Amino acid sequence: MTIAEESSSNVELKRVHHAPAGESFEEAGKVIVDQEGHHGKCSDIRGVFSIVLSAIGMGVVMLPTVFASCGWLGGAFVLTLGVLFAGFAVSKLYLGIALTPTEKGHVYTYEDLGRACYGKWGRALTALIVHVTMSGICASLLVLLGENTTKLIPSISQRIWIIIWAVFFIPFTFLRTMHEVSYVAAIGMVSILTLFAVVSANGLMVGITSTEPIVYDIFVPDFIEIATNFGVCILSFNVTNSVATLVRDMAKPTHFVAVSRWAYGIIFTVYFGIGVCGYFGYGRSLRDHPIMDSIVPPNQPVSGAWAYVTLIAIVMSSVPHYVVLLLPIASSLEYVLNIDVDDNSRRAGIKRFLARLACIIFTTIIAVSVPNISSLLDILGSFTMVFMVAMMPCIYYMRIQQMLLGSFMTYIKSHKVEFVFICAVLTWCVPMIVVGSYGAIKNFG
Repeated sequence: MTIAEESSSNVELKRVHHAPAGESFEEAGKVIVDQEGHHGKCSDIRGVFSIVLSAIGMGVVMLPTVFASCGWLGGAFVLTLGVLFAGFAVSKLYLGIALTPTEKGHVYTYEDLGRACYGKWGRALTALIVHVTMSGICASLLVLLGENTTKLIPSISQRIWIIIWAVFFIPFTFLRTMHEVSYVAAIGMVSILTLFAVVSANGLMVGITSTEPIVYDIFVPDFIEIATNFGVCILSFNVTNSVATLVRDMAKPTHFVAVSRWAYGIIFTVYFGIGVCGYFGYGRSLRDHPIMDSIVPPNQPVSGAWAYVTLIAIVMSSVPHYVVLLLPIASSLEYVLNIDVDDNSRRAGIKRFLARLACIIFTTIIAVSVPNISSLLDILGSFTMVFMVAMMPCIYYMRIQQMLLGSFMTYIKSHKVEFVFICAVLTWCVPMIVVGSYGAIKNFG
C-alpha cells in the first residue's frame, strides 16, 4: 500500500483513519477524513525540517567518537544499521497511528498509541519510557548550551548559563504546534549545515596538515563497543517522540513516510560526513576526547576562527533542537491536563504556559543536578532509546494489525516478509540493549 497516494494529495486533514477491522490491508488504504480531529497546517518541507531538527543535536558531537570506537568499517556499519532500523521503525510507527481503529480514539501522542494497543498500562509504560528519555535528552542540550556559552563567556559559570538558557526558552512556549515550531526548525537548518561544513572541513584540514601520525582502526572487534555505539546511533537518529505530534500538525499527514525518508537522507549525510571527517582528522584519540574538545580544548581560552565558529554553530543548532524536542513532551502533558490544542481561550493559554514552563523547569533540574550527563546518555541510548526507537513502533504496529485483521496469525500469513524483517529487528535489539547497557553502566562516572 502506498501511503502518499495522488488521490489523497489534496486532502486537508490532520488525523488519518482507515477502513474498519476485518478488511484486507489493501482495502484499508482508503483514507477517511476525520472531521472532528485537529487540522494541521505544517507543510511537507517544514515537516522535513522538523524531523531533521528532532534528530540532529548530540549526534554531531558523538558520531566521530563512534568511528573512533568501532573503526572505519565498524563505525559505518553501526551508523548505517542505526538509520535503517530507525527509518523502518518510524514508518511502522506512522502506520500504527494511521491504522488505529476510530473507536480507539485520536492518536496525538506516542502514549495515545500505547493506550490504543494495550490500554492504560500501555499508555503509562509508553509515557514513562518516552518522557524520561526525552527529558534527559533535553537536559543534555541545556548542558551542551551551558558548556559552549561558558567557553565563549567564561566569566559566568556553566550552571548559571544553563539557567539563563532555560529562561531564554520560556517565550518559545507560545509556539503551540509543529507548524509554528517549523519556522524555528527552518532557521536551525542553516546552523546545522554550517556546523556540518565547519566540523567536516576542520577534520579534513587537520588530517591533511598533521605532522604527527594519526592512528586509525579498520574494524574494532569488540561486541560491547559495537552494542554501546549502536545505542548511540539509535539515539542520534531518534525522532519517534515527535512523530505523533508532527502527524497531528501536518497539512497532509499521508505524506509522512516520504517526508521522513527525505529527512533521514539529510540526517544520515550530515552524520556520516561529520563522523568520517572527524575521525580522519583526529583518529583513535577521539575515544578519550570528543571532537569538540579537540577543536576547542577544555580549560583553555577560546582562540582561533575554527573554535569560535564551531561554538556559535553548536549553540545556534542546539536552540531549535531543544524547542522541537520539548514540544511533544509539552503536548503530552497538555493532553493529560485536558488542554485542547485548538482552544484559544485565556484560561487555556495560561494553563498551556504553566504546563510548558513546568517541562522547562524539569529539564533544567536534571541538567544542573546530574554530574555526568554524557554517561547518562550512554545508558539512555543503550536501553530506553533502543526500545523506544526500534522496538516499540514494531510491537505497536503488529498489535494494530492484529486488531484490524482479527488475529495475529492472520497478520503473519498476509505479511510474511514484513514479519520476518520485524522479528530480525527485534532479535537484534535485545542483545544490543543487554550488552550495550552493561557497557554503559560499567563506564558510568
